[in-house]
Amino acid sequence: MAVVFKSIVLEAIFVVSSFACVERSSRRETAEWRELFLGKCLLYKQDYGPKILCNSSIDCSDLWSKVKLAAAYQPKCNFSISAYEDFVTASQHFVPENKFLFWEGVYPFVMWYSNSGNKYYTISDTLTGYLFDNIEWCGNSSEHDGIEKYPSTCPGYELGPDCQKSAQSVFWETASLFYARHAYGDVHVMLNASISPAFPTDSYFGNYELPNINGTKVKKATILMVHHLDDPVLETCSSESIKNLQGRFTEKGISPSCIDNPRDVQMLMCSENSSNSNCRITSGANRSMMTPYFIFQILCFILLNIFV
Repeated sequence: MAVVFKSIVLEAIFVVSSFACVERSSRRETAEWRELFLGKCLLYKQDYGPKILCNSSIDCSDLWSKVKLAAAYQPKCNFSISAYEDFVTASQHFVPENKFLFWEGVYPFVMWYSNSGNKYYTISDTLTGYLFDNIEWCGNSSEHDGIEKYPSTCPGYELGPDCQKSAQSVFWETASLFYARHAYGDVHVMLNASISPAFPTDSYFGNYELPNINGTKVKKATILMVHHLDDPVLETCSSESIKNLQGRFTEKGISPSCIDNPRDVQMLMCSENSSNSNCRITSGANRSMMTPYFIFQILCFILLNIFV
C-alpha cells in the first residue's frame, strides 16, 4: 500500500509540476502551485513521517492556507518580514539530536551529503525548507487572488540595493532563524574551501543562522571544509575567515573544531568519479592505483547512506 501511495503522489507531483519543463516565462496558475505544494507535503509525510513526524500534527491544507495568506498582495520588493511566521511555526517538527547541518556555498552537494536526512538534516531536509526548495513565487496586487502568475518575474533570494526584501528572501530568512533556534547537540557546518572567504559574514548562515544558534543547547560545532575534486583549495581551517567563525562559536560557549577535506566527503565524491587523480593512491612503484581497500570503503559508505 505504501508503495502504491508513493507512486500516486509522485505521479501527481510530476503532472502538476510539468510546467517547469516549458519556458521559464510560462504562466503558472495559483491552483497549480497549490497542487505542487500539497503533493510535496504529502510526499514528505510519506518519506520522512516514520522518522520525524510521529509526534507532529501536520495539516498540508492548513500550511498552504498560511502560505497563500502570507504571500498574497505583498509587494515584490518590500515584503513584510513577519509574513511567514505562522507558516514556519506550524511546519516545525522534530529533528534528531546531532543531525543539524548548516552550510554556505555548497548547494547542491550538501543535499547529496545529507542524504535526505539519513545522515544529517539541512534546512531543505526539513518540511519547512523542502516545500520551497527550488520554487519561485511572489505576490501581485494586480491579480485577483494576489499571487503572481509569472514566477520568473519574481525577485529571488539574492537581492540588491533596489530590492532588499522579497517573498523568497524573507521566507529563507525566517526559516533559517527558526532552524538555527531549534538546533541542539553537536552541529556541523559545511563550507566551500574553493571560495574566499569560505565563511562570508554577510550570508544566510552568517546573518540569520549563526546568531540564533543557542549556546545552551549546542555544545560542539564541527566545520567541514570541502571542495570538488578538481577545484582549487583557496581556504583551509587555518584561514582567517574560519578562525573568525571558530571565534564566534567560542563566544557562544560552543566548542569549535575544523576538518580539511573530510574523508567521508571525499569518498562520496570518489564514488561518482573513481578515476579522478585525487581518488587514487600512489603505490611504491610510483603508480597511481585505486586500492581494493579504498574501493571497499567507498562501497560501504554508499551502502550506509542508502540503508541507514
